Amino acid sequence: MIVFRICNTVYSNDISGNGAKMYGGRWNNKGVPVLYTSSTRALAALEILVHISTNNVQPIDFSILSIFLPENSIDEIPLTALKTEIDKNGLNSNFKFIGDNWIKSNSSLLLKVPSIVIPEEYNYLVNPLHKNFNKVKIVENKLFRFDNRLVTK
Repeated sequence: MIVFRICNTVYSNDISGNGAKMYGGRWNNKGVPVLYTSSTRALAALEILVHISTNNVQPIDFSILSIFLPENSIDEIPLTALKTEIDKNGLNSNFKFIGDNWIKSNSSLLLKVPSIVIPEEYNYLVNPLHKNFNKVKIVENKLFRFDNRLVTK
């Protein structure tokens, strides 16, 4: 399967999960590496836009990666398991304990999770510590520009 990731161009060749390890994220605590990806380009763009100040977006600062993920090692967290937390906290929902436990268990390479931005869409977390991580490959890396209507006020 091909998934997508939009990131700062400086880090566009790094799929190690080190950014998430350094800062933590919705699905992991600081110190736990995870690679965050999205099922579509549009979802990847929305996932970035909700986390950045549109006043600071430079149109050439981003790249979009198309990443190959083998599909034979996937766990899934259904929306129904998270619905109460999402309904209560929305974009502030926090599932660090789930992601950390998944990484520690090393049960699969991928964890399919609902997007908080669009709960009916999915993101894929990638475990860089999994034995099959060497099969994860960047198949395309190109500059990405947000449409100015999305990033200017």
